Amino acid sequence: MYKKQAHQQYSSVKFSTADRGRLLMMMYDGALNFLRQAEQGIETGDISRFSRFLSKAQAVIAELQNTLDFEKGGDIAKDLDRLYDFMLFYLLEANVEKSAAKIGKVYTLLDKIAGAYRDILARPDLDLSEAEKSIQSKISVPPTPAALQSQEGSVSNPNTPEEKPRLHIAL
Repeated sequence: MYKKQAHQQYSSVKFSTADRGRLLMMMYDGALNFLRQAEQGIETGDISRFSRFLSKAQAVIAELQNTLDFEKGGDIAKDLDRLYDFMLFYLLEANVEKSAAKIGKVYTLLDKIAGAYRDILARPDLDLSEAEKSIQSKISVPPTPAALQSQEGSVSNPNTPEEKPRLHIAL
């Protein structure tokens, strides 16, 4: 019992004393770990494990999305918002279909974003425009699920100016 209490106390201090960059990386690492655990749950037929860890991954990704600062983040924040929205939508489909492949695709995409942030945090002298270029070179943004459907429910043309994504995703 003491070990568990000590670990909880250590974790609490670790989170409360982390700077924003380290906290962000801890969230990415946690989400990646949860996705890996959910994928293993599906592969081993442990639906309870799958559900528990998929839910945790979705919560972390939703928190990442909710903490975006659109005023300071500009286009990067908008792109990340679309990516997080895409990931949450894809994980919802993964849950319904019990698809390890879809979880794996979200894992790959989230890992790319985390890698871009790791690179940026490793270079504190990087200015904002260089950081933006670094992130954009590693990730691509899919159209939002809403943009993919017209009011009639058919797939819309992504090449129309108002819906054309600046970046493309390859999953």
